[in-house]
Amino acid sequence: MNKKSLNLILIGVFLILVRFLITIGDIRIDVTNDILGFALIILGSKDFKKLNSLAKKSFVVAILGFVGAIASQLINCLAWDSTIEDTMHSIAIGISVIFAIYYTYYFIEALMMEAKVQGRQAATRNYQVIWFVVAALVFAHYFIFMSTISLQSTVTEALIVIVAMYSCLTIKNTAKQLC
Repeated sequence: MNKKSLNLILIGVFLILVRFLITIGDIRIDVTNDILGFALIILGSKDFKKLNSLAKKSFVVAILGFVGAIASQLINCLAWDSTIEDTMHSIAIGISVIFAIYYTYYFIEALMMEAKVQGRQAATRNYQVIWFVVAALVFAHYFIFMSTISLQSTVTEALIVIVAMYSCLTIKNTAKQLC
């Protein structure tokens, strides 16, 4: 896997983890679009999917995530009856969250498997902790704060941005040893 592929994947991971929704009338748009994020991941995964079996699984999840992101954006862009609008928004964000968490899990596990094969487990020793923190924050943001814009949801989103940036940079720096 080369640096360009890794950079594309990590930019895509950042985009699928972060949620910046803006509302224009009845339409909600995710500024950090998951469609773009999964497209970058798929482009970057051409070499990555050859790494091991978990890398192949992450590629399949990326393709499914791309389809899910399209469905999620369609749900967000449609004008729904006011009685089900919040429910449909919850479903759309839930689709995005599920695929983001699954993809990042398989991506991290694939890197850890490659490190084990190469005898460089020290390079990836904190990947599971990083993934757990990111996943916990993304789930917390979805379940606790997603329906309202509040100080708590804004702080949680800021934490997600910081932790996502940290995890992407950590993976970028340590994955150099595996390439």
